Amino acid sequence: MSSLPNIAVAGATGNIGTYIINALLSPIFRPKFGEITALSRSTTSDASKALAARGVKVVAINANDVDNLAEALKGSDVLVDAAAATSDGFVVSSNFVKAAAKSGVKLYIPSDYGFDHNRIAFKHPVWAAKGAIQEEAVKSGLRLAGISVALFLEDSFNVSEHVEEQRSSVLNVNCFTSIPYSSPTLANIKVTVIGTSQNRFTLTSKTDIGLSVAAVIALWKENPSALPQTLHIASDTLSYGEVRDLLSKVYGREFQLETEDADEFTKNAIANLSNLDSNSHTFVLPYLRLLHANGVGDHSVNDNELINPGEKYWKWKKIADYVEETKNA
Repeated sequence: MSSLPNIAVAGATGNIGTYIINALLSPIFRPKFGEITALSRSTTSDASKALAARGVKVVAINANDVDNLAEALKGSDVLVDAAAATSDGFVVSSNFVKAAAKSGVKLYIPSDYGFDHNRIAFKHPVWAAKGAIQEEAVKSGLRLAGISVALFLEDSFNVSEHVEEQRSSVLNVNCFTSIPYSSPTLANIKVTVIGTSQNRFTLTSKTDIGLSVAAVIALWKENPSALPQTLHIASDTLSYGEVRDLLSKVYGREFQLETEDADEFTKNAIANLSNLDSNSHTFVLPYLRLLHANGVGDHSVNDNELINPGEKYWKWKKIADYVEETKNA
C-alpha cells in the first residue's frame, strides 16, 4: 500500500476508544497514518471539541442510519470499532459493518477487545453477538483483524483500604471473587478461584490495547499478508498463585488462596445460560471466571512479537508494575 491509510474510529471518546485515539496520535504511529476521523453523535460536545483541537476530524453520525454512516466513512481505509459491548452497541456495530462494506473500507477492527469468541465452547449472548458481527464482516468482504486481549488490567484490580464498609476486590469478580479487602481488621484475606492456583490468565492494559490497534494497522499497511484474522495480545500473564504471592508482598498481608471445583462450577454456569438476566451481575461475571478456569484467558502464546517485535514501539505493562504504581491510589 503506497499511500498512508485514513482511519475512522467509532466510539473514539469511550472506555477503549480514548486509548486508541491516543495511540494513533502518538509520535510513534502518527507519521504512519493519513487522516484520522472520529465518528461521533455530536461534534459540539466537549470531548469532540478536544479531539478536533488535537487534529482529529470529527464527523457527526446517526448510528441507526446505514446510509448516513456510509457517507461518513467515505475516504476511510480502516474502521476501528470501539462501540460498547451492549445490545445497543451490537446493533450499532452491525450497522457500521454494513456501512463500511458500502463505502469501500478495506480493514475492519471489531469491538471485540476481550476473550476470543472462537475459543468459547458454550453459547453466551455477548460472545455470540460478537461472533455474528465478525462473521457478517467477513461475508461482506471486509478484511477482519480481531484483537483479543482477555481482561483489562485496570478493571481487574480494584484495591481500596479507605472505606471499611466498601466491598472491593484485589482481583475483582472478573478473576477471583468479591473480596472484603478494605477492612483493616482483616489479618487474612481468602480468595476463591475456580480450578487450581496454577491456572494462568492474561491481563492487558488499556494503553497497550490502544497501541496494539495502531500497530495492527501499521502492519496491515506494510505487510498485509502477515496479518491474521484474529490476534491474541497480552500485557502480562500470571497464575493465580503468582498473583496471590505478589499481592501479599506488596500489601504486607496474607492472601489465602482457596479453590472451587471447576467441573461443578462449569455445570452450574452452563445450566444457568437459559435463565440469564442482562441486568444482573451474574449475566457475564461467572462466565469470565469460567473462561479463566478453562484456560481461554491464557494468552501465554500470543502475537505480541508480530506487532511489537522486541518491544520496538513500546514496553508492555507488567502486572507487578501496575500493582506497585497503584497501591497507594
